[in-house]
Amino acid sequence: MTRVLALAAAAAALLCAGQASAQPRGEPPPPGNYFQTCRNISTYGRGPDATMTAECRDRDGRWRQSTIRFAGCDRIDNREGTLSCLPARDYQGPPPAYGPPPPGPEYGERRGRPMITLYAEPDFRGRPFVADHEFTNLPREFNDLAMSLRIDGRRPWMVCVNSDFRGRCEVFDHDVPDLRAVGLAGQISSMRPVR
Repeated sequence: MTRVLALAAAAAALLCAGQASAQPRGEPPPPGNYFQTCRNISTYGRGPDATMTAECRDRDGRWRQSTIRFAGCDRIDNREGTLSCLPARDYQGPPPAYGPPPPGPEYGERRGRPMITLYAEPDFRGRPFVADHEFTNLPREFNDLAMSLRIDGRRPWMVCVNSDFRGRCEVFDHDVPDLRAVGLAGQISSMRPVR
């Protein structure tokens, strides 16, 4: 009996030690073009230690392992299979293609770009995905997840249920608080602004 209790105590101690040493989930991945050319994306750590790893394609189509600390990066791009940090002062391109929506509904108009925000829940709640350019295939983290969408700017957006703008597509020039009402809840896989 004493031996059974000792073994149970040792197992409990190991379990607690394992839980204590487990890393908390990392910060959300920053915006960038790597979602279209990288796979197995993961983050760990927080603050100045926030790190991302991924396998990214180079120009020849080969997969290369890459790791980067992304604290202070406004955007991360895949450059020849290597993740590259673009600080805010160096980046003059579009606003985030992934992440929390920019402040204020006028952001898209102020920057002169059409924008769309997909939300993981109805009524513009839940995890957002912000884009100002076309996506032929949404990142795995947001593919077939959107439950509502918001349009900023003066240009309508086309959203489609399959990648590469295939399958059922609809054009919206207004906010949709619940995509169930139009039969697109949890189905959007590609999208682009309409010219």
